[in-house]
Amino acid sequence: MAKVVGPALSLDASKSLKKTVTFQRRSSGNVIYPFQKPGGRAPFVPSAGQNTQRALIGSLVAQWQALSQSAKDVWETAAKRARYIGTGYHYFIHTQAVVPEVFEWSGSNVKWSDPAVGWSG
Repeated sequence: MAKVVGPALSLDASKSLKKTVTFQRRSSGNVIYPFQKPGGRAPFVPSAGQNTQRALIGSLVAQWQALSQSAKDVWETAAKRARYIGTGYHYFIHTQAVVPEVFEWSGSNVKWSDPAVGWSG
């Protein structure tokens, strides 16, 4: 619970008081208004894109939890080596959540320059 900073009902008060009223300092002046829970005005309905993203992250979390401790340590080392700001877990989620673009080419003029990689199409 947020504590009121400064004496209540004064010009120095800020934050919420027992989830009943909220004191704020704004550029237009000090304001006191009834406490409102974030998102409490209208029920939140996630979009299709948000549901897809949540499902993707949920599957990645399940994959992370299924990894052995040695595999998790490898990800931790990779994150440090890449100078990633975060843990191995965050690096795993970040790198795995990237959805690769798939391109399909058709035509006899397409040739691969890498001899280690082949393509039959």
